[in-house]
Amino acid sequence: MSKRVKVGITHGDLNGIGYEIIFKAFSDNRLLEIFTPVIYGSAKAASYYRKVLNCKPLPFNFIENTEECKDGKINFVNCIKEE
Repeated sequence: MSKRVKVGITHGDLNGIGYEIIFKAFSDNRLLEIFTPVIYGSAKAASYYRKVLNCKPLPFNFIENTEECKDGKINFVNCIKEE
């Protein structure tokens, strides 16, 4: 069992700077050594903002609940219904 704390992070307002901050913060892999992040947001919006911001892909682990979290990955709960 992991001893790292799980930290939940929301994307905030879809029209805001949430994904920019997420991509910039996790471009440094050292954060993944400190805690296990769980992003709550939209996979579609994350993909869009990654392209718009010209960021490298992040090691997302798409999960349904926090029991599926993996250390060393950015765990992502897609909580927005996509059409």
